Amino acid sequence: MITCQAKVILNREVKPGYYLLRLVSPEIARKALPGQFALLRCSTKDLTDPLLRRPLSFHNVTKEQGEISFLYQVKGKGTKELTRFVPGDTVDTMGPLGKGFQLEPTKGPIAIIAGGVGVAPLVYLACMAHDKGNTVYTFLGARSTESLLADPDLVRASTRFFAATDDGTEGFCGNIIELLHKETNHLATCTAAYICGPEPVMAAAVSLCAKVGIPCQVSLESTMACGVGACLGCTCRTTRSHNYSRVCTEGPVFDGREVILDEKP
Repeated sequence: MITCQAKVILNREVKPGYYLLRLVSPEIARKALPGQFALLRCSTKDLTDPLLRRPLSFHNVTKEQGEISFLYQVKGKGTKELTRFVPGDTVDTMGPLGKGFQLEPTKGPIAIIAGGVGVAPLVYLACMAHDKGNTVYTFLGARSTESLLADPDLVRASTRFFAATDDGTEGFCGNIIELLHKETNHLATCTAAYICGPEPVMAAAVSLCAKVGIPCQVSLESTMACGVGACLGCTCRTTRSHNYSRVCTEGPVFDGREVILDEKP
């Protein structure tokens, strides 16, 4: 784990309420794996307001340039403060943290399944898989084209890119699970699936993966105050012997079969 003052080179709104933040941190970039996260201090002046850092998954990493990027949604005071950073500023950054995705060693097809801002930790993975020679089928869902986070790097890394919007303003008209059922023939050819999004979406996707017989990994979101497993504020229910696991250290990526997800919308 590294703590550094990472220089801001980009912090712009890419969709209403969604921002892309790009930082320079060669040390973190060298070590960061898809699915891991960093803790960012969001305050620009008063270091106690907000007091807690915000956990953000690595959206993409360019090791050659020493750059790390984060895609975040403005939800509260912390993320609102984060939007105030401009190029040239520095962000107190701690990472990489947590357990990331395990990319299948084969070069067979993989599925990327993301609902809403759940796409954030999956772009880096898709790019890495593409570079390793995997066929990448991407399934991306959102409420409308205004919130469909079709990152250009993700589109380029995808062999086939499937989009779904609830209102039909882009791609398939319906939710992402309905899209997956429509494209089950593509999903069934995959060697693994990687999933992130609202818990009901992940629960339905995990169930569908089980039906077609492919393993899957899920990335969980949680309030992570310390990021190192000390505060126990980010536990989730699992099928492991102790019933609960810490998202920040035992995750945020878990085998889809061992996490007990909330299936209610």
